[in-house]
Amino acid sequence: MNDPHVVALNYRIDHGDTIDYSHAEPLDREEPGFRLTVEDGKVRFELKEHHATEEQAREAVAEYIREWEFDATLEYGSSDSFRLAFEKPEIVDRKPTPGRMSIAAYIPAPSASLAVSVLTRPPAYPQPPSDVALNPDARTMHQRYLGYRGGREPLASMANFCLTVLEASTGKRKRKRPAAAKLYNVDERILDKIGELSAHRGGADARKADGVATEFSSPERHFLERVLKAIIRRVAQRERMPDADLPKISWSDLPSIQQRTEPAPKSEK
Repeated sequence: MNDPHVVALNYRIDHGDTIDYSHAEPLDREEPGFRLTVEDGKVRFELKEHHATEEQAREAVAEYIREWEFDATLEYGSSDSFRLAFEKPEIVDRKPTPGRMSIAAYIPAPSASLAVSVLTRPPAYPQPPSDVALNPDARTMHQRYLGYRGGREPLASMANFCLTVLEASTGKRKRKRPAAAKLYNVDERILDKIGELSAHRGGADARKADGVATEFSSPERHFLERVLKAIIRRVAQRERMPDADLPKISWSDLPSIQQRTEPAPKSEK
C-alpha cells in the first residue's frame, strides 16, 4: 500500500461458560478518538484519527480496553467474564496505484464456544468506564481479588494484601489507615473491619494463627467481597480523578454482617 489508513479495528468478546451475552442489547458510543459499536459479541472501533499501521491503531485503544476489562471483570468477579480478543483491522489505501488492487486477507481467531452451564445472561454489555484509570496498585489489587474469586488465593491473605497496599499508597509512615480513609473517602471503620477479619478469621487458610480456629461466616465473607471490590474500584477512580470529591464508601451502604462483628461507632473528627 502507498498510503495505508486503518479505518477500524475488530474484536470479539471472549468469556467463560458461566456468562452469556447473547441477550445483551447492542452498544453504540462516541468517544473522542473513535466510535465504539458492540453487537452479537462483536466489537468495532471505528477510528477518527489517522493510523498508518495496525500496531499504531491498536495502541490507541489499548488502555481503553484494559480499563473496560478491569471494570467488567471486577464487577463479575471472574477473569474470564469479559475479554476482548483481536480479530482483524480494516485498512484502505488512500493513494492506490492505478490499475492495482491491494487486498489483505485476515483469518479471524476462532470464536469462543459457549458451554451449557450458563449462570448469567446480562441484558446489556458492560459499559466502558469513564471514571477509572489504572495504576500499579489498582492492577495488583484487581489481580489478587480475581485470584481469590478463582480459588487461587485465600480470602484472608487477599484482604490483608489489599488493605496493606491501600495504606502504603498514602506515603505515610504513621497513621496510614486514617490517611487512606481520607484519601479514598472510605469510612475508617470499614478498613478497621477488614484488618480485624483478615487477622482473626480464615480457618485452615488463615494468615495468622489467631484465625485458624474460626472460619469466615457467610455474612463476613460477603462483606469482604463487596467492600474490597468497591475499594479496588475507588483506587482506580482516584487515579483518574485525583482532586474529585468522590462519594463516601460508608458502612451503611454495605451489607451488614453478624451483630457480634459490627464495629463500634466512631465519632466524626
